[in-house]
Amino acid sequence: MAPGYGDVRLSLETIPDTVSLEEPFDITCKITNCSERTMDLVLEMCNTNSIHWCGVSGRQLGKLHPSSSLFLTLTLLSSVQGLQSVSGLRLTDTFLKRTYEYDDIAQVCVVSSKVQA
Repeated sequence: MAPGYGDVRLSLETIPDTVSLEEPFDITCKITNCSERTMDLVLEMCNTNSIHWCGVSGRQLGKLHPSSSLFLTLTLLSSVQGLQSVSGLRLTDTFLKRTYEYDDIAQVCVVSSKVQA
């Protein structure tokens, strides 16, 4: 594992390049425990002005052992057209009461869902 990732690494496995305005889309995240101890993680999703998370925030992800990963599919919705940044994921390790913030994870192009004549 390359240095500089900290205790928890979040990477995107799948994300669409282009999404339709005000229509839900899915992303798949991979969460990896880079520390040498077991973590008990809670997922919190914070909306931004343009990107809104769909689902339950404050969800328990459970224990993640050292060097282990879990995959998570999350649903989002954009209320603004153009190139939008996906931000607002928070992971909290309940054992150490430490929160890891993930902003500017990726960008998606949001286009109007109406067909232009």
